[in-house]
Amino acid sequence: MMEKKFNLTLSLALIAAVVTLLSLILGMVIASQTNSFLNQGIAKAKASNRPAELNVILLKDSNCQDCFDLTTALSTIAEANAKINSPKTVEISSSEGQDLIAKYAITKIPSMLVSGELTKNDKLQTIWSQWGEIKDGTFVLRQIGAPYLEVATSKVRGRVKLTMLTDTSCSQCYDVTQHEAILGQFGFEDKAAKVLSVTLNDGQELADEYNIKLLPTIILTGDLEAYPSLIKVWSQVGTVEADGAYVFREGVKQMGTYKNLATNSVIKPQPAAPTVQTAQ
Repeated sequence: MMEKKFNLTLSLALIAAVVTLLSLILGMVIASQTNSFLNQGIAKAKASNRPAELNVILLKDSNCQDCFDLTTALSTIAEANAKINSPKTVEISSSEGQDLIAKYAITKIPSMLVSGELTKNDKLQTIWSQWGEIKDGTFVLRQIGAPYLEVATSKVRGRVKLTMLTDTSCSQCYDVTQHEAILGQFGFEDKAAKVLSVTLNDGQELADEYNIKLLPTIILTGDLEAYPSLIKVWSQVGTVEADGAYVFREGVKQMGTYKNLATNSVIKPQPAAPTVQTAQ
């Protein structure tokens, strides 16, 4: 009888030990799987946050010193969580440059070719869609500001001149240099822009030449056809003269306080009246 009880006790003890051992093994397996899952998640997060590796080729013509500068474009790409390996500059006059122009059907210089992890994050993909296209696994910059070299004609397009005309006796009038920032949104820049006043001979002659009545204003001359977005809206704010000059006219009233030369009066536009909604 004692032997049977002993055997039963021993069997139960063995069963308990086996169950305990299995529980430990199962716990270790679950812990291992959990750690593996967590490690995979951490690895994925690190991979996701890692900057995209990009290789860049800059196509340029060193003879065009005032052509569009791609520095800002490179900075924008880098800010989209990208690591740009040392950009390679290729002159379009070289055989490599000519081959790249032909291969990617490039029509404007400077241009940019980007390869690598192009689709690593949404910000980069948005940039590519807005600036150009991905062709054969390489991003090709299509949208650039002026001036630029037109490949088909070998001519530099978009060289322009900005003249700002004001009246220095009008202390209330809006700052005419505000136009530089506005024009910059259209890719327009003239580092040699001038500010003239009608109180001086040069300014008065310009006002007379274009029959200008509202000041401050601006006159644009040069290859303005290279700025299609500007041309599209110009009819709403100004006129195109017989000699091709663009004169800012009606738009003056939208800029702030201005002077009417015809009446010699300073006009401060009234703020728009708030819209009153009637209860239904």
